[in-house]
Amino acid sequence: MNKKLIAVALAALPVAAMADVTLYGTIEAGIENGKTYAQSSDLVDGKPVAGLFQRNADGKLKSGTRIDDTGSLIGFKGSEDLGNGLKAIWQVEQGLNIDGTTGPTSGNGYGNTFATRDSFVGLQGDFGKVRIGKLSTFNNSDMGNADSWIYGTGVNGLYYSSINLLDGRVNNAVRYDSPEFAGFRATALYGVDETRALNADGNRTNQAVWNLGLGYQNSGFYGNFGYVAKKDQGADNNKTDYYWRLEGGYAANNLSVDLYGGRQKFYSEDTEAKEAGVTVGYTIGALTPKFSYGRVWDIRDISTNEKVADNKINQYVIGVDYAMSKRTTSYVSFGSAHHEADDAQTERTFAVGLKHKF
Repeated sequence: MNKKLIAVALAALPVAAMADVTLYGTIEAGIENGKTYAQSSDLVDGKPVAGLFQRNADGKLKSGTRIDDTGSLIGFKGSEDLGNGLKAIWQVEQGLNIDGTTGPTSGNGYGNTFATRDSFVGLQGDFGKVRIGKLSTFNNSDMGNADSWIYGTGVNGLYYSSINLLDGRVNNAVRYDSPEFAGFRATALYGVDETRALNADGNRTNQAVWNLGLGYQNSGFYGNFGYVAKKDQGADNNKTDYYWRLEGGYAANNLSVDLYGGRQKFYSEDTEAKEAGVTVGYTIGALTPKFSYGRVWDIRDISTNEKVADNKINQYVIGVDYAMSKRTTSYVSFGSAHHEADDAQTERTFAVGLKHKF
């Protein structure tokens, strides 16, 4: 009886009130076995608190098994035609934890709160698109093809790349996306510092975040560049943290080749580093075997310009995706990360998992 009443109530709603709202999402989880520094460390947003240099308390890695939600989400989006080619657009999206673990120790870092991912309201027309809310940088939304792996806190992906550790979303942001012209597109994002806290000298800081992105795509070839900066960082709150990444590749005729290189300099953590990597994949029927190599090197202490002990990290990942349907993918992957430091150990992760889109 209750099902009939619900059906009648839904049928009675105006068609216009429902037609422009889309429910979508992804449910994914994997079983990961291995030994990594991150899986024994405190995490914030799924990342080690101390960035690249986190270590276990006893300095020893112990193997273990995790069942991780590797990125489940649910979202609602819609639009309204305002006439003359103008549309109002909106979205509310949040991460999920189907493994029952939430917060910093979960595989994806989400705390099961609302609007944890891109959530906004905006306008779209011939001029492009303008949105305000919690928004991804260009690096996060339009780049990162090389790290196409599905993983949680293991190293069965390019874990130590900026794609995983740095790309993300900005609170209190406004973002502009240009229309595409001759294969080119551009974006600009600005995240407001609403706190404007005082520094040691009693002056107001402005730790605003800004991001510029430029992309190009034609006949399977693509190139992307993204730059992210945060102002008033460092001991004297007068430096700008930044990182940039350049990507390029080819994706057509069942072949994908994705390359990247970049640099990061963070006065807030007194470290800088360089990175580069490549991922190659080839689809054979429903199977897509892939291989990735990533490298982080020349990791330095900014204040002394000296190399840190863990100066180089080499990452290797191999695996295969199996398209069970258009919406469901299973995978197997194995990754390792080797640190140059004398007291460091080689991290490794073997994983199997499943991903479903709706």
